[in-house]
Amino acid sequence: MITQHLSHSFVVTAYKDMENLERLIDRLKDNHNILLHVDASSTVIGDDDVARFNMLENTYAEKRHAISWGSYKHLLALLELTRRAVACTEGDGYIHLISGQDIPIRSDAEFGQFFDGDHRIYMDCRTVDQMAPHQKAMYQLKNRFWRYDYWNKTVHALRDIDIALQKTLHIVNDSFGGETNLAQGLVWMSLPVDAARYVLDFVDAHPKFMKDLYQAQIPEEFLFQTVLVNSPYAKDIVPDNLRYMDWHKRNGSLPAYLDASDYPKAMESGSFFARKIDSGISRDFLRKAGYLVDGERGE
Repeated sequence: MITQHLSHSFVVTAYKDMENLERLIDRLKDNHNILLHVDASSTVIGDDDVARFNMLENTYAEKRHAISWGSYKHLLALLELTRRAVACTEGDGYIHLISGQDIPIRSDAEFGQFFDGDHRIYMDCRTVDQMAPHQKAMYQLKNRFWRYDYWNKTVHALRDIDIALQKTLHIVNDSFGGETNLAQGLVWMSLPVDAARYVLDFVDAHPKFMKDLYQAQIPEEFLFQTVLVNSPYAKDIVPDNLRYMDWHKRNGSLPAYLDASDYPKAMESGSFFARKIDSGISRDFLRKAGYLVDGERGE
């Protein structure tokens, strides 16, 4: 339960690995607010777990949207929790968007020393001229079936046909709601409360922008970047989201599930978070980061 304004709030979306989610919440809840969305289609994290999380200090949890890959539902969940985060974070504080497969790798003292008094936006960000072709295709080719389940076989087939037609007919989208100065990047970021509030106000005032955005593939990778690049906050953007990731397919995942070999690189990178964490594959990383001790679960 969230009952107080704190300097830092964490917006978390999760759907699996209950062990790491509990580890993450336990690490954060004493000094920070946690706002958690659990994928409604998750069979690992149940309603009873959500109710239990809501009994914890500084924690709010909900299980609302069934999220399929690349759909607008993930963005909806993030926006709803970001609204709650703005309401329970001190005016000069920060909001951090992370997943349930992340962990902090710095102490609270280091955290405070870095962010207190800061006003910069730490996010992965690239403008149109910096995007790779596959990143441009994420908005140039519309997903006109954005309201429907991406993994439904019929929806998937119809969507593929529509995409093929757009390519054949050279139908290229170049804007959201008339805005052509688009920007893209991972949604995992750390931003000041007032910058987050600016994005939410923009969302409320620009329904055409949002309808167009929802038709992009992975729309959460365009909203914050595009709005903030075209805002008075553009000068505050640091194109580093402070998250350590390995973008090589390794340990059965892309980005890679981290293991012991990643720990020194993560610490040397200056990052404040590490992803992706798997409670089995990443057990030695977790041990080096101080989350496990010999003999503890994860051996």
